Amino acid sequence: MDRTVNKTRLRDAAYDYGIPALLLLPAWAMLWAYPRVARPGGPPVPVPFGAPGGPDSVATALTYLFVALVFLPLVIRRKRPTAALALTTILSVVYSVTPNPPVPTLLAPIVALYVFGTLRSRRDVWIAYALVTAVTLVTSVNPQAGVGWIGDVVSTVTSFAVAAALGDAARSRRAYIAAVEQRAIDAERTREDEARRRVEEERLRIARELHDVTAHSLSIIALQAGAAEKAVRRDPDGAIAALHTIRVTSKESLDELRAMLGVLRSANEDAPLSPAGRLERLPELVRTVEQAGVHVTLDVADDLGDVPAYVDVSAYRIVQEAITNVVRHAQASAARVVVRREGDELTLEIADDGLGASAEAGAEGHGIAGMRERVAALGGTFSAGPVQGGGFRVAARLPLTRGAQRRDG
Repeated sequence: MDRTVNKTRLRDAAYDYGIPALLLLPAWAMLWAYPRVARPGGPPVPVPFGAPGGPDSVATALTYLFVALVFLPLVIRRKRPTAALALTTILSVVYSVTPNPPVPTLLAPIVALYVFGTLRSRRDVWIAYALVTAVTLVTSVNPQAGVGWIGDVVSTVTSFAVAAALGDAARSRRAYIAAVEQRAIDAERTREDEARRRVEEERLRIARELHDVTAHSLSIIALQAGAAEKAVRRDPDGAIAALHTIRVTSKESLDELRAMLGVLRSANEDAPLSPAGRLERLPELVRTVEQAGVHVTLDVADDLGDVPAYVDVSAYRIVQEAITNVVRHAQASAARVVVRREGDELTLEIADDGLGASAEAGAEGHGIAGMRERVAALGGTFSAGPVQGGGFRVAARLPLTRGAQRRDG
């Protein structure tokens, strides 16, 4: 970690100091070579900084130092882009208006403007461009010196415009790349959230399935055990029948639990993954309830063979839960189960002649809430409540296509 940080600091320092040094060395070389290349003859004569001189004049140490000062603010161009641009512009203008050997000090504000463009908004960049260009032109261009000033104006305006445009383009590109990377991060986070949501939904679904299976089976087992306990002496045959029902119900419940929990096993384990509860098993469900002492009339349509599996399983669980509530809470003697197909919907109705409102109060736990959630998940409608004259009624309409969306009634 520390080694990586040190490498980053060294790279940043090399970048901050290296660019000004690379620009300064050619400027110093031009300052040294100018009188030696352009002099007409005779030895070069040193001329102090700012003093008039000709091509045979040699720059003094102060001139070299001032040229270095022009490029020095570039060291802070990334941390203080505004200050770097202002200082390089002022120092470059001061050098150009004094009679010194020609050196491309204008490169300093051009580089500073480019970096400014990569770090500031487009509006700020072009405002800075206008100010820097205006200051440079007003102080360094002399229209009375001949037509050469036109070339100076074009060169200055173009150079600063290119620097501002490139800086703005670099900033836009970095912003675009950052936006793309952020969208990728957000997409990955969304996928993770979606995966967690699906895991949570699956956990709730398994919990609901476990509740449906265990609540129904244990209710039947409890009732039959109580009946067997009372009949073991006075009615041995009845006690044997009750114990037989307990055995069968326990076995079926265990089979359903194995099938349900099979999805939680590893892929290498053999486990039945198909749901055990289907509408075709309603007669078995009714028989176990009738053995608990509740007469059930089952009215199931014949045209349910092509009902989608997700509707088939949910419909069975809704009927199972409603019948379980009848056995546990309603104290009913009879119940009626109707399963019909009406167009693109599957209708369910479970009614009993029990306690009505009291049954609703007793069942308003996981039972009715679980049924309501199942119906809502399929986009259907659900209602449950006491019936006028006595009894309790559960009704549901389940769309056979996933397109329909309804609200609970």
